Amino acid sequence: MGQSAVNLHGRVTTGRVLMGLVALIVVGGFVLALLSMAGTPGSFAPATTTYNPYASLQDLTSLTGAANNAVSAHGFGPDTYYTGPGNTEVVNPGQAATVTTTVSTTTQAVPPGQGMSNVTQGTPTAAGGLIEFSSDLSIRTSAPEQTASGVVALAYSVGGYVAYQSTYSNSAYVVIRVPAAEYQQVLAKVEAMGTVLGLTSNSNDVHVQYTDLNATLASLQTEQGALLRLLNQSTTINSTLAIETQLQGVNQQINEVQSEILQMRTLIEYSTINVTITVTATQVPLSITLSAIPVNGTSPLSVTFNAVVKGGSQPYIVNYNFGDGYASQGQVVIHTYFQAGSYKVQVSATDQNGTVAQTSTVVRVVAPPSPSGVVTFFGYVGGLFLSVVAGIIEVAAVVLPLAAVGAAIVIPIQRRSRGQKSIKQSQ
Repeated sequence: MGQSAVNLHGRVTTGRVLMGLVALIVVGGFVLALLSMAGTPGSFAPATTTYNPYASLQDLTSLTGAANNAVSAHGFGPDTYYTGPGNTEVVNPGQAATVTTTVSTTTQAVPPGQGMSNVTQGTPTAAGGLIEFSSDLSIRTSAPEQTASGVVALAYSVGGYVAYQSTYSNSAYVVIRVPAAEYQQVLAKVEAMGTVLGLTSNSNDVHVQYTDLNATLASLQTEQGALLRLLNQSTTINSTLAIETQLQGVNQQINEVQSEILQMRTLIEYSTINVTITVTATQVPLSITLSAIPVNGTSPLSVTFNAVVKGGSQPYIVNYNFGDGYASQGQVVIHTYFQAGSYKVQVSATDQNGTVAQTSTVVRVVAPPSPSGVVTFFGYVGGLFLSVVAGIIEVAAVVLPLAAVGAAIVIPIQRRSRGQKSIKQSQ
């Protein structure tokens, strides 16, 4: 009788344990199903993704061209980053790179007496100083031919002259020489005739060269006099021919040195200005056009915007306002609307000079059709059932191995205890 009670007691205990495990698995699966369904919202959560593979152009590198190699966890590619709600994806495919060229003015400055010097450090004088002044000037005007005529007239008006001139329909090149005392004033007036693209001014102290040339000339003239005296004293044909040949060489050297001295004096007394004149390009006004595909549909509606900018001065900065509280920047932009409504999309383009062009379009979004109540109910129940089954499987995968381990430990202990009790009862 005692053995039967023990066995009966054991069976009841094991059954309770099994029932508890089953209840734990079912309840745990149901709870997991509710939690998983509660974490799935009925509406789309706004998320923003901005993708700009040409971000360096905005350092319009740039227009430098440094690339950002950051890769997002979502795998959109290089230069992907997040900016907040709005589910906006910005792409700049194939946007033309712009190169901005700035022409600087270069003035070579070296203290007087050491070669080159800055012409603005002193007033050139033709009589007292031995300094050559020159400038290379590049300007841009709307009428190069008329500007070249003005430069020539200016040179003659101050007592100068034209050393060289070439004129074409869209460019001109003029070399003028003006009195050194009028050099700075004439240079300033020529600069005022157009937009200065570049200026290089040089000054050269030729005092040492001028002195050497005069010393060489004096030496050659002395040699010339000596040869003339020998020629007058010659009594033979051979000696006369030899002296005349040597005298011709000396005379040639004297002519060359005198030519150099004359040229140097001319460059000292008349400063040189080389003027390059080019035509001003016609400026096309800044304009912008906007296309949107599609312009209407049901939410959530993803719209691709493309802003085409022309004219003005590159690079451009394009800004979007989507009309739903979100904004972005870029040429080609993809934006998603989650709420029904009519949205006015505004886009503006700003060029390098600060000129702004604007345009806009309208996007209409309607709400999707709502499903019937019966369909919604059965859909929810079916989803709940599948979630419960999945939860039971997940809980069973955790609980059953733990129960097996516990049984492997408890059952041998329980059997040993029963055996000891049976021995005692038999005794």
